[in-house]
Amino acid sequence: MRFYSVIIIILCITASAISCGRSAEEEQRINQAERDSLRRLDSLALKVGVLPTEECLPIVVAEKLRLFDTLNVSVHLRHYHALSECRIALNNKLVEGAVIDTMLAAIMDSVVYSSMRLPMTWKLLTAKKARISRLDQLADKMIAADSHGCSHALAQQVNDTLKVKKKQAFIIQVEDIRVRTQMLTTGNVDAALLPEPFAAQAKREGAREIPLRNDNAGVVAFRKKGMNDEYRKKQEKLFIKAIQIANDSIHRYGKDKYKNLIAW
Repeated sequence: MRFYSVIIIILCITASAISCGRSAEEEQRINQAERDSLRRLDSLALKVGVLPTEECLPIVVAEKLRLFDTLNVSVHLRHYHALSECRIALNNKLVEGAVIDTMLAAIMDSVVYSSMRLPMTWKLLTAKKARISRLDQLADKMIAADSHGCSHALAQQVNDTLKVKKKQAFIIQVEDIRVRTQMLTTGNVDAALLPEPFAAQAKREGAREIPLRNDNAGVVAFRKKGMNDEYRKKQEKLFIKAIQIANDSIHRYGKDKYKNLIAW
């Protein structure tokens, strides 16, 4: 009897192990199927890179209000913190579109086309500790800006003004907007070019604004090779329609209602 009992126990353990093995294998198969399904859905969706800046607010609001779903267009937003990240994402085909500025769009002319303009502005702020209130006081000072695009061009514009007096500022490349703002407010740089709402944040912490002519703007740029079929063109059209509806909502209720959406 003891011998048979041992045999039964061994058989039960073996059956349980086989069952567990099959269960684990089945679970792995299901998980792989889910991953494949998500990958397919992501490849079909319109992927757009956005920044935590004011001009991206309508895009983020459109997602929050589920306007893309209402218009039956699948849009996946990719959240970045620097224009350079958006540029890399476009070049590496990680997204179909991204928010960049007009100058960067011109530099990337062979890769992207501008689909929709956005009211992007850059403001020149000086650190509280620096006590700078005029352009000519920026000689031999450090100005933080992007490596490419409008903010870099504006920093160079400051240098062009100083060159008249044979002076020059040092342009420091700080891509991440959050880091640039922190460096300004902690006095690690003397000045920085910032978009909203980062400019307003810096002012609240004592930074001063020096008025600077700024005719630049932002755009939603799409990859030329990524948007050359009817399916993508239809997605782009519906995407823009959703942004326009979101803009109407922002104008109606005010930016303050949605400002927390761009605080990532």
